[in-house]
Amino acid sequence: MNDNVVKFCKPVPPKKPREPLGPKARKALTIAAVILFFVAAWGYFTLMGQG
Repeated sequence: MNDNVVKFCKPVPPKKPREPLGPKARKALTIAAVILFFVAAWGYFTLMGQG
């Protein structure tokens, strides 16, 4: 009612920034990248190794 009253409220705590990937997703992505590297190397040497 009265606009001259100061209201004290708790400030809203800031949100923690989100991690782009969790530890399980990071591990899965690393394993997938290693497997993809070996598949690509195998494919390269299979196709280009005949000479």
